[in-house]
Amino acid sequence: MKCLPDLVVSGFNIGENISTDAVTTSGTIGAALEASSYGVPSIAVSIQVIDEGDKFDDLRNYHYDFDEGIKILNRIAKRVLSYGLPSGVDLLNINLPRHATVDTPIEITRLSRKIFNTSVNERHDPRGRPYYWIDGDLILEDDVGTDIHAVFSSGHVSVTPLSLDATSKVNTKELEKYIQ
Repeated sequence: MKCLPDLVVSGFNIGENISTDAVTTSGTIGAALEASSYGVPSIAVSIQVIDEGDKFDDLRNYHYDFDEGIKILNRIAKRVLSYGLPSGVDLLNINLPRHATVDTPIEITRLSRKIFNTSVNERHDPRGRPYYWIDGDLILEDDVGTDIHAVFSSGHVSVTPLSLDATSKVNTKELEKYIQ
C-alpha cells in the first residue's frame, strides 16, 4: 500500500471483547493491533450480547440496530483523527453495552484480568475416547475502573487504551537472579 490510512476501525464485533482474555484471542482486536504495528491509529469496537449463545450463532440472522453505536464510534473516531492518540497508546478498545445510546456515559478503563472462570471437563465420545471441553462462567463483576465493571455493572461504554508493548514494567535487576 503506497499510502497508509489515517485510521483503522475493526468491528463491530458481535460480543464484547473485554479483559486480557479478549486481547489475546480476539480477531477484532488483532486487526486493530496489526494496523497499530504500522503506526496507524486504530479502534477495535465490540457490542455486548445478552444471550451468550448469540456469539456462536449464524450472525447473518443477528438483528441489532447499530445506529447508536455508530454515532458513539463516530464521535470518538473524529477526535482520534483530529488529535491523534495520546503518547503510549496504540489503539482504543471500545465495548458498548447492549442498549447503549449517545447519552450512555463513557468510561476510560483498564483491562480486567479475566472474563471467564475457565474449567476443563473430560468427556467421552461415542467410542469411549476422551476429549476435553473448555467451559467457563462469565465474570460479571470486577473492580471499579475495569472494562467489566463499566459494561456489565454500570452499563457504560468502556474505552480501554492499549499498547503494542506488552513488556512488563518491572525492575530488570530483580530478574537477574533468573538468568545468572
